[in-house]
Amino acid sequence: MASSSTVTCTITALYSYPVKSCRGTSLDTANVSSAGIEGDRQLLVVKDEKFINQVRLPKLATVATRRVDAGTIEFGLDTGDALVHDVTDDGVESTIDFYGNEVAVVDQGDELAEFVSRAIGSGVRIAALKGSFRRSVPLEEFALVDGTDQSRFVDVAPVLVTNTSSLADLNSRLEVSVPMQRFRPNIVIEGLGAFGEDDVSALEGDGWRLLRATHCERCAVTCTDQKTGERSSEPLATLASYRRRENGYAGGVMFGAYMAVQGSATIRVGDTLTVA
Repeated sequence: MASSSTVTCTITALYSYPVKSCRGTSLDTANVSSAGIEGDRQLLVVKDEKFINQVRLPKLATVATRRVDAGTIEFGLDTGDALVHDVTDDGVESTIDFYGNEVAVVDQGDELAEFVSRAIGSGVRIAALKGSFRRSVPLEEFALVDGTDQSRFVDVAPVLVTNTSSLADLNSRLEVSVPMQRFRPNIVIEGLGAFGEDDVSALEGDGWRLLRATHCERCAVTCTDQKTGERSSEPLATLASYRRRENGYAGGVMFGAYMAVQGSATIRVGDTLTVA
């Protein structure tokens, strides 16, 4: 039993994004390991031989994705159109620059590319990693994840954690509240004060733990409605007015924490984590 001085928090939501920058899936349970949430960011959107995300193609948010199993992802649109795709390693291979790392990818074929392209009104391809790669993140604050083997198309660290109190604080300053999905987290917690995630060093579960790497610095994706793909100036403008740091790695507007994973477990909404 935790002592009276032990600080805990509770997992209130879990999310997986089988295709980076497409709409994700809310989960009740998830398997987590050093690679992150199982099935997260398994595929990537490519345009003109470069990876692309919602910053340039906000309509990607209208493409829902759900992991069926290790080799199958279901794509769906609000129109009711759907496509079940079997991930292949037999497609055309190429090399792309992924945040300064040259990685080998495998194209996932014309049918899937045409389905997504029609949905967003822009010609794109979908790709999978050829294999894991050694991720280089040459910044001191990312020392925890620099040089680790990466098997997903995650931005930096394998897990992004956000805090319900932080969102409540932000929404209290906005004319129109935004949902947590704007920040595309993997794990949402409650029980800490607003922006308490800035100060934790670790969150410990049963046989596994999250180690905080650094702040997540936010971009225009937070201003993209994750149902319609429509873009506005909020909440980033308001967040920047009181959550910007100097000399940040990506603009300095902070919301959430990037975390590495030690151990592995099946985690559930409602699980308690101990704050370290």
